[in-house]
Formats: sequence, C-alpha cells, structure tokens
Amino acid sequence: MATVAKLDSEAPGSFADKSIADAFVDKARSLRKFLQDEAPEGEKRRNPTPAVDKMLKDEGFLRLLLPQRLGGFGLSPTDFCRVQIEIAKGDPAVSWVMQIVNGTSWITSLAPDGVQDAVFGEGPQPVCGAYNPPGKARKVDGGWIINGKWPYMSGSRQSTWAQQGVVLEGYDGPVVPGINMCYLPMDSMTIENTWFVSGMQGTGSDTAIAKDVFIPDAQMALMDERAGQIDRTKRHFGAPSDLLPAVPVVRTTGIAQLLGAVEAMLEIVAAEAPKKPVLTTFMTPRTNSGAYMRDLGEVAAKLDTAKVILFDLTAKLDRVGLGEEFSLAEKARHRAAGAQMIELIHGASESLMFLAGSSAFSLDKPINRYWRDVSMGVRHIQNIPTIGYEIYGRSTTDADPISPPGSY
Repeated sequence: MATVAKLDSEAPGSFADKSIADAFVDKARSLRKFLQDEAPEGEKRRNPTPAVDKMLKDEGFLRLLLPQRLGGFGLSPTDFCRVQIEIAKGDPAVSWVMQIVNGTSWITSLAPDGVQDAVFGEGPQPVCGAYNPPGKARKVDGGWIINGKWPYMSGSRQSTWAQQGVVLEGYDGPVVPGINMCYLPMDSMTIENTWFVSGMQGTGSDTAIAKDVFIPDAQMALMDERAGQIDRTKRHFGAPSDLLPAVPVVRTTGIAQLLGAVEAMLEIVAAEAPKKPVLTTFMTPRTNSGAYMRDLGEVAAKLDTAKVILFDLTAKLDRVGLGEEFSLAEKARHRAAGAQMIELIHGASESLMFLAGSSAFSLDKPINRYWRDVSMGVRHIQNIPTIGYEIYGRSTTDADPISPPGSY
C-alpha cells in the first residue's frame, strides 16, 4: 500500500477558505429539490438512490472534514454544520449518511500512521463504522483475525472502508470509548439487511459481518496506542482537525442536521398557514388565529435559540482546531448545551406536527418523513439529554463522573 504524502508546509493554523465553504453551502442549498424528489425512493430502497450516491461522491460531499493532506477539503466544524443544515432540508437521511461518513473518515485521519497509509494510501476514501457491540480480534503472525457482526452501519453502501470496534479474544470487560479499532475493506465483509425502522430508513444502516478476516498489524489501532489523541510525533499530523476531540465534533455536527430538518418542517407549516383554516373554528386562514401564530412563533424562537447554541459550540471547536485549550469542564458544558439543543429541536418538531394537523401523518407527506427522521435522530445515544445534563451537573459539583472523559 502506498504511503500518504505529508505536506511539509502543513501546520495548525487554518481550515478551508471561506470561499470553499460558502461554495459547498450554496451547492447544498441548490440540491434541495433534487434531494426531496429522490427521498421517497431512497426510503423505499433503505439507502440513498444511485443518483444521490453519485452526487455525494462526484461533488465531494463525503470528504468535507477530511484534512487536505489526505485529499479532503478540511472544512471547519462550523462550516460543515452550515452544509449539513442545507442538505438536511432536502433529505435528513442523506445528511445523516454524510455526517457519519465524514465523521468516521475524519476520525480515521486521527489514527496511527499505518492506518492512514492503509486506508488513504491511494487517495481519499469514504469510511463508515460501528464500535458497539464489538467484534473479536485474535492475534496471529503479522496481523489479526477479525470476527464480528456490527449493526447500525450508516453509509454502508457509500463506503469503501469500515472502522470497527473490537475486543481482544478473552476480554469480558465493559465496552467504553477508547475500544480497539480495526480497519476493514468493505468488500471483506457481507452486509445483512437489518435496517427496518420508522425513521432514517434511507441511511443504509444495515449490519456488517466479518468472518475470519485477516488484517495486517498496520490496520489495527489498539486502545493503549495514541489513536484519536493529539500526537505530534505522527508523520501524518498538522491540520487543524488533528487537534479536535472526536466525540464533541461528531455529536455537534450530528445535531446540526436535525436542526436543518426541523427548519424545513417549519417552512412547510408556515407556507400552509395563509391557505388553510383552523378546523372546528371560524378561523380562516390560520394566520387569523392568535393562538396558531403564537405557537408558530414559539417554534421559530426555539429553532433560533438552538442555532445560537449550535454555532457557539462550533465556534469553540473551531478555536480548538487553531490551538485553544478545551478543558474537561468546558467539554461537560458542551455536552449539556447539546442536550439543550436536542430538547429545543425535538419540542419544535412535535409542536409543528400539532400545527400541521392530522393530515401531516399521512406517509406521502414530506413533513411526515422529516418528523420520523428527526424523531429517531434525537434519540441517538449521544443525544440523550438526561445523560448530558448529569455529566454537567457532576462536573459543576466535582462529583464522581459517570463517563470517561473521552465520551464528553
């Protein structure tokens, strides 16, 4: 496998130029109708359609977070969220695939040099993955034998590599962030169709199965190595993204897309307000109802507040990429602020379905698909508000933590 060329001049200092980021935001906005038109078929296929798959790859949307040294665009967390919001307004499932593949590919760029050489040696590659439940790894001469069955592999049809969590044979301890990660070519595994759910159906989050797959030592990152940590001794190091913490970036960029999806729901409801009555009342149209307008205004305010929080959090991540410290207390606050965003976004989506009326629950209505996707997305394990709030509460009182620092 070829060795990735490292740019001698690359040093911490800047993400992608604003002009590059703005061009992706504009492109994402222009794709909205295309994504909306493709979304029903993608949901039936349980994967992005061939046209969407081609667009994501041809337009570079799967390598936005990957550093430039590996053939990516090196967008900042703030700019990536701006793109995610616009893609989600077209199809939340596509934005989910984008976020997972971008995030996992970027995390792979934090891995040891051998992993980066193996995965990116022939150019940028899309990576998906899962870590829990973990597979098993058995040491053999020159490498490892991998066996495992990993569900929830979002973006499985768009990726050429997978980052899979494994424990070493004989290990029976808890599974926590920092688990061993092995890197497998997607074509070394089989995909089992298991993703039959009520929301985010179009993400291809099926189960990947590895049976006695051999990988060389270079494709394994053991938990006692400096994988995912700031390691200036690596050959492949120097981009701002090399300084970013994995969990806060993945969590925050994942929430951005949910915000964009609910903004699309708001647009649908607001567009109908001047045209439809409030049933069982004399109010025609809905804009004549003070109660209706009050509730619509509250929804808009919730989304505005969520966006303020989002870009405050991403601004901090941008600064961390440029060298600013990120204390454990700040990470705890970051986690709780994410929880607050989730409550605002979820509350807004539910209110909008009340305002839209019972017809919005028809499966052929776009707002129904947005609502189902958001309803599932807000319940991702990283988004559970009670956990985020408890982490922050314990941090403010110096109580014993419930999670390792890497999961903040």
